Amino acid sequence: MVKNVADARTYHHGDLAVALMDAAIVHIAAEGTENLSLRALARECGVSPTAPYRHFPSKRCLLAALATRGFLGLKEHCEKALAAAESDLESKLMALGKAYIEFAVDNPTTYQIMFGSVLEDFSEYEQLAAAAESSYALVLGVMEQVKAHQPTRQMTAIELGGVAWSGVHGIASLLLFHLSRAASVIPGSPLASLRSLQADPDTALKLLMRGLLADD
Repeated sequence: MVKNVADARTYHHGDLAVALMDAAIVHIAAEGTENLSLRALARECGVSPTAPYRHFPSKRCLLAALATRGFLGLKEHCEKALAAAESDLESKLMALGKAYIEFAVDNPTTYQIMFGSVLEDFSEYEQLAAAAESSYALVLGVMEQVKAHQPTRQMTAIELGGVAWSGVHGIASLLLFHLSRAASVIPGSPLASLRSLQADPDTALKLLMRGLLADD
């Protein structure tokens, strides 16, 4: 919860940065990134107009921080899922895919910042690039196990990772697209497929993951 004016004196060290980030997510969800203002966030948090700039020199720096926090959160969520999964590869793949989709659905605004066009070059932000690479390392680690399970397969672990990521990311993105629409569904329309996907994403995910394990 974002602190109000009465709470302004309670901020210490990184508390204000976190409060600004939390307030930013609420504002972006309602109005998009274009209308995000550090000065407006300062008013929201009950601090001086210049206070946010001590933590985030620009709006893009704030967005980069939000994306960084997102990738770290995604990694943590996926790590927990993998730790709880059975030892066989299909179970690991399913756990990883489901965790990715759960994170996207539970954090739609953060997910859009992480993978949208508002931040295109992660190399500008060292912590963001490191967080994204660390998160993807989980995927690559499982793909290396898939490759070891099928040493004669022509695709490399990196190529398998691209296939897996594109499929799971596609499912997550389509689910978010559908959740944002309330239009009536006509049989045979794209939204009919989206509703079917929303009703049973596990089946689609299982089909994708079993394809990764199938022989060439």
